[in-house]
Amino acid sequence: MTFWGLSIRNIQRHRARNLLTALGIALSVLALYSILSFNGGFMRNLDEELRKTGVQFMVMPAGCPHEVASLVLHGAVIPTYLDPGMPRRVAETLGDAAEVVAPMLVFQKANKALGRVDLIHGARFELIGLTKPSWKLEGRLPERSGEILLGSEVAEHDKTGVGATYTYAESMRFTVTGVLRKTNSKDDGSVHMPLADAQRLLGREDAVTAVGVRLRDAAGVNTQVAKLSAAIPGIQVVTMGQVMNSISTLAASARVLSLSIVAIAVLVSVAGVMNTTLMAVFERTQEIGMMRSVGASRRDVFRVVMLESFLLAILGGSGGVAAALLLSGTVEDFVKGFMPYVPPGSLIVFSPGLAAACLGCAVALGLVAGVYPALRASAISPIEAIRG
Repeated sequence: MTFWGLSIRNIQRHRARNLLTALGIALSVLALYSILSFNGGFMRNLDEELRKTGVQFMVMPAGCPHEVASLVLHGAVIPTYLDPGMPRRVAETLGDAAEVVAPMLVFQKANKALGRVDLIHGARFELIGLTKPSWKLEGRLPERSGEILLGSEVAEHDKTGVGATYTYAESMRFTVTGVLRKTNSKDDGSVHMPLADAQRLLGREDAVTAVGVRLRDAAGVNTQVAKLSAAIPGIQVVTMGQVMNSISTLAASARVLSLSIVAIAVLVSVAGVMNTTLMAVFERTQEIGMMRSVGASRRDVFRVVMLESFLLAILGGSGGVAAALLLSGTVEDFVKGFMPYVPPGSLIVFSPGLAAACLGCAVALGLVAGVYPALRASAISPIEAIRG
């Protein structure tokens, strides 16, 4: 019988015990793959969401950077506004360096007709082609007062579309001219209207929550940010890179917790392989002695035990990769529950390279766990083992 055949036979002797050990390895590989894939998808999708904003930095009232991140990524309501005329001052300060200076107003408004509160986004739609280049519509953009654009989630929830009417007050009725196709961003859950209508609906003339800026030369962001900060006191200028850093910092603690759990699971699975293999060695002491007495060398015994550890690791690792492929959605929903913010879109995507790396890690750890039992087995004296 070959070394492989002998090792497979030995594993089959205690199927339940070895299956539980392989299951422990599989769970560790599943957790490792899921966390690594989630982290990579988190940063990738966050970068994509920031890119969809269409601007390189935002001018806002001075405040907490986390509030800025919430406004950019969630459309959160911040109860402070820029001074009237701020868009003009920003445009004048930047001059020809600015390609787009886009004022925006974000607030919540009660929709009594539907019994809910809507998130209102006021914007200058003549700039949408530059600030939202990825937008795709059914219908058209609002072109005049009294027209609105619905986010995909709003239209889907209300089961409505182009031509519908939304009423916020007797004198504030709007006609839907377009529905935004799904963007997987905050825009999907908002009602978009011309900036002047939003200001009138809010009851604050010239109110602006933020000013988005897109430069002609992206390489000059830091220079222009410094120029604005020096020229206009009382504002906060935040680049999209700073928003990403802010969100990454908020999510770091949850990621550390997740990785710590994975590390513990990996150590437990290594201990399980070592314990299972060591128990098998103790149970087969006389058998190993007989092998030695009929000519098997210490190296042969060592190889058989190491092959058993390898087979357990490859079995568990393969099961973990298969589970990651089949349960990615369930695991993603579970991990999202620990995160303070998660960008939209699928974060755990199957990657052959990452799967191979996780499988290789499982095999390597399995082999490490098998070294001590293999050494113990190879050190067994044939005479003492046969005597019992």
